[in-house]
Amino acid sequence: MLGERFLLEVALAEGALATLAYALLMAHALGLGIARHRNSSRLAAARTAVAAVLQADSPTSAVPAALAGLSLRRQVRVLAELAVSLGGEQRRRLLSLASDAGLVARAQRRCASRLWWRRVHGARLLGLLGSGESVVPVLFGDRRAEVRAQAAEWAAWHPSPLVIGRLIEMLADPSNVCRFTVKDSLLRIGRPTVEPLADHLSTRSGAAAEAGLTVAVGLADPRFLGSGLRLVSDQRAPTRALAAALVGALGGAQAAQALVTLLRDPDPSVRASAAKGLAAVGHWPAAPALVESLRDPAWAVRRQAALALRALGAPGLLLLRRALTDSDRFARDMAQTVLDQPDTVARPIAA
Repeated sequence: MLGERFLLEVALAEGALATLAYALLMAHALGLGIARHRNSSRLAAARTAVAAVLQADSPTSAVPAALAGLSLRRQVRVLAELAVSLGGEQRRRLLSLASDAGLVARAQRRCASRLWWRRVHGARLLGLLGSGESVVPVLFGDRRAEVRAQAAEWAAWHPSPLVIGRLIEMLADPSNVCRFTVKDSLLRIGRPTVEPLADHLSTRSGAAAEAGLTVAVGLADPRFLGSGLRLVSDQRAPTRALAAALVGALGGAQAAQALVTLLRDPDPSVRASAAKGLAAVGHWPAAPALVESLRDPAWAVRRQAALALRALGAPGLLLLRRALTDSDRFARDMAQTVLDQPDTVARPIAA
């Protein structure tokens, strides 16, 4: 009897605990719903206030009050949503709003934080707001690669001569992430990069030139031709391959002659890059040399040579058809493979 009573009390206690847990969960869910609704209303009000100011429909004093009820993360969200699509006068007005709301000052303080993730957040925020010229350049030399990469991303929106010079120095950064971000920022900056990058490449060789060559290929400015022609004779095969890509992108008689010579390079990646460059140049006198490359022991070289021949038009197609009876089985197979491809596919590809 006593045992049954004890079991009943345990069951009742467990039921009470389950009911209490359910009530707490429902209260928590209700609280989250109310908070979500309140935050949504505040976000909507802040967006409306900022948009009205950007359209010059209301005084700027309305914005700090609208943002005051939001967390820093949500304040950034409101302004970031607009910043990515604005330019000119409206972007300047947005920066003024962010400054009035205290966001710029907070971001600048974060850039000086001892915590690296706060420095990253500060640089990112200043990049969105279009500010930070006085604090972010210091982060180019930060001890953390994540911070340096974020500073390099910020630089794409602030292409002053000093900033571009620092970016070019960072092409030798030991971090892959930093180098990738630096190259992306230089390509986004575009034409202002050309002159300082050409000066940089004129004195570099080997591995020190390779990151700059990658950017130069993307920009394809004639001012890079001298460095490209010099570096096709570099001791390092990766450097020669990138130089071949550069002179191929620039074109001209000198470039074509250098590329034909590189078809006999000891490294297959260089030979493939040279064949691809000849396709871009469209130098039909190189056709016999490309036919010889159809017999290359490296598949990538044969592939690029065949694509280059097809890119030459009628003369190249004729030579590809003749290669169908070549004594070399690899040359026959590659010629057939490229001839069978549709025009939208049969284009030079990266080796």
